[in-house]
Amino acid sequence: MANDIMIDIESLDTSPNCVILTIGAVRFDPKGTGVVEKLELRPTIEDQTEIHNRSINEDTLRWWSTQSPAALEEALGDEGRVPFAECMETLYKFCWNRRAVWSNGASFDCVVMESAWRQTSDKPNPIPWPFWTVRDTRTLYEIAGVKLKDGGHTTTHKAVEDAERQAIVVQQAYMKLIKAGLVQR
Repeated sequence: MANDIMIDIESLDTSPNCVILTIGAVRFDPKGTGVVEKLELRPTIEDQTEIHNRSINEDTLRWWSTQSPAALEEALGDEGRVPFAECMETLYKFCWNRRAVWSNGASFDCVVMESAWRQTSDKPNPIPWPFWTVRDTRTLYEIAGVKLKDGGHTTTHKAVEDAERQAIVVQQAYMKLIKAGLVQR
């Protein structure tokens, strides 16, 4: 059943309180093929720095300065920006009541989203997933013997494309494990 979410973000720091440049999320079935729904969000940077005091790291800014013009425009351009709290509410609804949420590493994308929801929400429990449903692609990739590059490669740092690629490699990993009899279909 296509009820898992893959999240990828681009940011201006590596801390949980970082400024989020773009958010990509896709809904998919880890035992299926392809994605069934995509969400791309571009929160306003000013809301994050001026209202929520989210962080920017000089080393991360230097890293961004070495990226292609297309990647810079995708990450830092003004087009399509919406208020930070509105982005987080939209993502909350997209992620609500899903089987699992995935990211490429358990200690960044999901942790950043949880930090952002705590800052922007007035809900008693602002996180749309139970902690035990968070999944890490890197662990699965290692166990199954697949690599992120198996899903194709992009250099634009477009979060929604990265989320889709990561979901596709999760599906490749599951297919290998099913074929080996280690996971049931």
